[in-house]
Order: sequence, then structure tokens, then C-alpha cells
Amino acid sequence: MSVLSGICKADIKTASDGLLELAEEKLRSIMRSDPITDTYHVEQTPFARGKFASVRKIRHLVSGEEYAAKFIRKRRRAADTTREIHHEVAVLALCADCTRVVRLHEVYETRSEVAIVLELCAGGELQRLLDEEERLTEGAARRALRHALEGLAHLHARRVAHLDLKPQNLLLSAGGEELVICDFGISRAIQPGAHVREILGTRDYVAPEILSYEPLSLAADIWSVGVLAYVLLSGYSPFAGDTKQETYLNIAQCQLSFPPELFRGVSQRAVQFIRETLVVDPKGRLTVEECLEHPWLKDDADIPRAIVGLGFGASELGSDGDDVTDDVTCHPRDEVHVNGINGVNGINGVNGINGVNGVNGHNGVSKCNGTTNGTHEDKVAEPDAAAPSESREEEERDKPLKHARDASPPFPDAPSTPKVSRKSHPPPPSVLALCKKFQPDYEKPAKLPHAHAHAHTHAHTHAHAHGECGACACACPAPCLRMRATQDRAVLC
Repeated sequence: MSVLSGICKADIKTASDGLLELAEEKLRSIMRSDPITDTYHVEQTPFARGKFASVRKIRHLVSGEEYAAKFIRKRRRAADTTREIHHEVAVLALCADCTRVVRLHEVYETRSEVAIVLELCAGGELQRLLDEEERLTEGAARRALRHALEGLAHLHARRVAHLDLKPQNLLLSAGGEELVICDFGISRAIQPGAHVREILGTRDYVAPEILSYEPLSLAADIWSVGVLAYVLLSGYSPFAGDTKQETYLNIAQCQLSFPPELFRGVSQRAVQFIRETLVVDPKGRLTVEECLEHPWLKDDADIPRAIVGLGFGASELGSDGDDVTDDVTCHPRDEVHVNGINGVNGINGVNGINGVNGVNGHNGVSKCNGTTNGTHEDKVAEPDAAAPSESREEEERDKPLKHARDASPPFPDAPSTPKVSRKSHPPPPSVLALCKKFQPDYEKPAKLPHAHAHAHTHAHTHAHAHGECGACACACPAPCLRMRATQDRAVLC
């Protein structure tokens, strides 16, 4: 009998910060304190690893059935995260009857870590398929999005926002027929009338209102669905810039383009779906129910039995000089117009299963890896200094995404061919940290920034204050993301 059989919705409460809490007696009933090795054979080598968690394949000693065990450390950089772990367990318990959410089997707890035993999705992450095939066929993308939206509909009906939808958190069955959502470490319960403000998510998929420090909402997941659709159909990220602040600015202004060399053969219905989900105003986006009823996803024609990929042909990529003929600006409030698109690289990643990416690469290409529970190096998070003892392997993990561009790269060492990830140096600053980095006296009224263009080839890391460079008179190649902070929100300027 499942450990979740005695748990009902009334046993789960929502705290003011959006974390779910199981009743104490129910929590004790599902948390096992005996050694997990008494019941399972645990493989010593994780098949996926993050900064604070690892995933190992385990096999039941009696039945021989295999599962994935997610081992999560309770303390991260001197902070106790037990509540966040219990929240993830509560979300899984709340979705126990949903076939589109990874199933929780049982939970083990020690003094230092928690092991969440989950169903083993033998097909691995959807990101693995993108790594191998570069993009999906349109029919396969529709099937994948249908399954993801069905799981999301179950979450939203229970007022839970996932806040980290991306290919790394979507798992496939062995044959690729089914897809489930995993990794609820940074999910939040959204209660009517409650205003939870946190900067959470992965850089390329985060919604603009989160960057503006507005209250979290279920609509943030719909923005991620739009980015996901773009990525699955093209193999490229729509908003990635040459710097983190440029990516945030692209998101805030919804600088969205559909290069013909990437979207050749993609239907107009698919493009329209992306446009209707990537809307800056959360109230203007489709709901999860409207997404499922959209003509593009509702049409059953050409839907394959399995989610399969589609590689790029040499003729499909076009030349570097191809003109972008389908530039779109969808910023209804500010009407910011976009000319061209930024970035070079496509989506890259590594093999991984059940919510934590591994660290494997191939062909000398740097990969975009993920970790668990809101600790992704590309995730937008609260300011946090990197531990000095972290290994070089961890520093090379979690590469950000790039998207196609129609111009030469601005830096001598920037990659100039598609599908190659640029380097990034963790830890990435959060939006609030950027506020302090580029405007030390950010609590004062912001001044209009001056245009800059930097002539050096080394990384430009000195602070900007009042729109002027403090270390040199030369200018910065990318637009600065400037912030203004008030008592309860940070605003993109």
C-alpha cells in the first residue's frame, strides 16, 4: 500500500510564503528513518548530480523493481532548507493521482539529507532528446506540450505554480510515448489575495513579471510554456543574450523573432501559439485550459505515437547573412520595438533523469546543465556567494542558452556557429544583485543611463554608477539592466 494513501487535501496547509506544509503526524507517517540500504540496493555512482542533490538508481531488494532516488542535502551554504524539501514532498503528495506528474513512492530522512524515492522514467529528460536531435518534429512538440500542459492543469487546479518548466524538468517514458513533470523544489502555492514575491526560475524561461518583482502567479508558467514551445520547434532559446542583463532586458521587452531558417516548415498556428503565450502582461496570456483548447494543440493530425527529434539540415540553417524577415515585438505596455535578434547558440544540455542533469558532454561542446530545487546556476535567485571550495567541475556546470542571430558576434572569443554554448562564470548574480552591481546607490532616484561601448577584450566587471563607467571612459557593448528598488519591489528601468 502506498505511503500516500492516507493523505488528503485537508492534511496539506499553505504557508504565507507559498510553501506547502504537511500535517506533522502525516509527515511522520511517510518519512522513514531506517537506512534506505535496508530496503534497496543503491547504485554508488549517481546518474545525475547537482550542487545540493544527486539522483541514483535504486533497486528493491525483494521485488527487484527499480526507482530513482533523489538525495537532497538539508543544509545549503549554512541555510536549513528542510521546509523547502518538505514542500516538494507535499506537492508530490498533492499530485499523487495525476499521471502527468512524476510519482512519489516513499521518502527516507537522515540527519543530513532526505531521499525522495520516485518512479524511474527510463527515457530520461526531454533535454537529452534535444541534445541528440537538436529539435523536435512539430507533431512531437505538440505531443510533448500537450502532456506538459495536462500536468500543469492539474497543478493549477490546486493553485500550485511550478515556476521552473524547461526540458530538463520534463521526463520521458522508455519509448518516449509519455511525458511527466518533475522537480518541484521552487514551486509555490498561489492563494487568492496572497502576494508572494520571490525571484525564482531559470534565466531563459523566467517570466518578465518575476524579474520586476511582482507577485507570483500561475500565469508565470504559461510564459515558460511559450519559451518551451519555441525551444522545442527551433532548438534555440528566444531571449538569450550575450550577458545575463541583456537576457533579462530581452525578456522584459519581449524581444521575440522567428528567423525563417529556424522556423522553416513550422505552421503559422504554432507561431501564433507562441505569440499568445509570450505576452508581457500576465493577464493577456492564455490560461492552461485555453492552451489545451488552442487549435494548434487540439488538432490530432500528424501527432506521432512517440516524442521524437529532428536534426537540422545544412540548408535549413542558412548563412550568417540571412535577413530576419519575421521580427516581432510584443510589449503592449511600453511598445519597445526590436530590430534583429541577439545570440548565437542553441539549446545544449546533458543526459539526466528525474530532475537533475548530469555532467556529461560530447564532441567538445559545452553543455547547459541543471540542478535541483531551485539551485540551477542559470536560475534567477536571491543573492548568494559561491562557496570557495566548489570544484572546477561545478563551476563549468549550468551553461546558459543562446539563440540564433543574424550578425557577427560582438566579442572576439564569442562563438560564431549554432549549437555551441558560450561560457559562463558562476555564480550568476540575481536581479537584485545586479541592482547593487550596476547602481550602488540604487535607493536614490535612477538617472538615465548613457550609451557605452567597451573596446577591451577582457571581461568588463567594474560597477556602473549614474550611467558612467567608474574605471574607464570607454563604453559597454551590451545595454545595462538598471534597477530601481522600492520597499517591496524591484523594477526594471
